[in-house]
Order: sequence, then C-alpha cells, then structure tokens
Amino acid sequence: TIHRREQYEKLIADFEQRRVDVLVGTQMIAKGLDFPHVSFVGMIHTDSEGFSADFRAHERLFQLVTQVAGRAGRASAAGEVVIQTLMPELPALTFALTHDYPAFATHELTMRARIGFPPFRRLARFIVSHTRDEQARQESEILASGVRAAVVAVGANHADLLGPTHAPMPRLRGQYRYDLLLRTATASDLRLVLDRLRSDRALRVKSAQLTIEVDPVSLA
Repeated sequence: TIHRREQYEKLIADFEQRRVDVLVGTQMIAKGLDFPHVSFVGMIHTDSEGFSADFRAHERLFQLVTQVAGRAGRASAAGEVVIQTLMPELPALTFALTHDYPAFATHELTMRARIGFPPFRRLARFIVSHTRDEQARQESEILASGVRAAVVAVGANHADLLGPTHAPMPRLRGQYRYDLLLRTATASDLRLVLDRLRSDRALRVKSAQLTIEVDPVSLA
C-alpha cells in the first residue's frame, strides 16, 4: 500500500531490481510496466468487472485481462497467467486469453447494436442526488416525465429513456443517487431534446442536485 509518488517509484525500482519477488496490487500495476523477469501473473475476482451494470464492462474486462496478462513472459521466459472467475465462458475472457481482439470487437459490436448502445446510439446521463433517498427518487421521477415529454415534443425518432433507477453507486458522499439514461439515434436528436429541456426549464430540480453527462465514458 502506497500513499506518495516517491513510494510508488521506490516499489517499482525494488521489483525491477529483484529486491522484491512478489508484487500484489490493483489495476495500477497493469499499466505500462515492463519487467522481463516476470513469468507468472494471477488475477482474482475478475467477475466483479464483468458483472457491472455498465454497458462497457466487458470492454474494460477484456482490456484489463489483456494488459495484466501482458506483464508475464515479456522476455525469453515463458509466461503463465491464472484467472479466478465464476464465469469462464464470458466472451471477454475467452477472447482475451487468446489475444483475439478482432473476434472480441465483432462480438461486442453485435451485442451493442442489439441492445441499442454506443456506437449505435448517443447517450445523455442524468444523475439526481439528495441527502434523502425519497426526495432524490421523487425529483428523478419528475425529471423523467419532463425528459419523455421533450422527446415527444421534438419528434425524436427512436429515442427513449431508461430509469429512473438507483445508480450503480446508490449513495456517494452522503448523497442518494438516481440515474436516468436518455438514448437517441443521432447526435442532432440528442441536442434537440436537451435544448427543449432547457427551454422548458425542466432541468431545474427543486431541491436536489442534478448532474448531466453527455456521451458518458462510464455509468458507474
């Protein structure tokens, strides 16, 4: 466990010079490190990423496994990678273990098209937060009605709203959080709906905090 940059640099140097033989860490150790003597890598609890509610979860899982597995066997020594999972049949895992990015991308894009997520749809995420759960829920339902009305008013074809539901992190820094996810077929439709919400003043939640993320990179 490290708290300062100097500690991180010393740890990496110790491992690189083999004063340390075993390194246990988070995803941080998977990023761009080159240790020719590493021949074994183990990953635990990989399912926690695969079971995320975020539609990009399998993309991140494939990326993480590929990165971590790439730490072993970088020189002449053969590398071995062991992954702990309850779902070894997950495509993100099976494709990552064979380093088959084209096959994973084809599978993932097919699934995204089927369920209506990027790159085939555009997104806007609304997060309603309040110190009281009931107040956050009520304000999110009011906002949801306004968003659906705006979709109808601008005639945004193939647009819909998911939620409100509890956010994947339902409480953060003392605030209860509810998610709404607006999906549209095009960027222009997304802009029309957001402009309509502004003109209707539908984004002014009374007592709660509202955060809007257009094309969010994460739904956590």
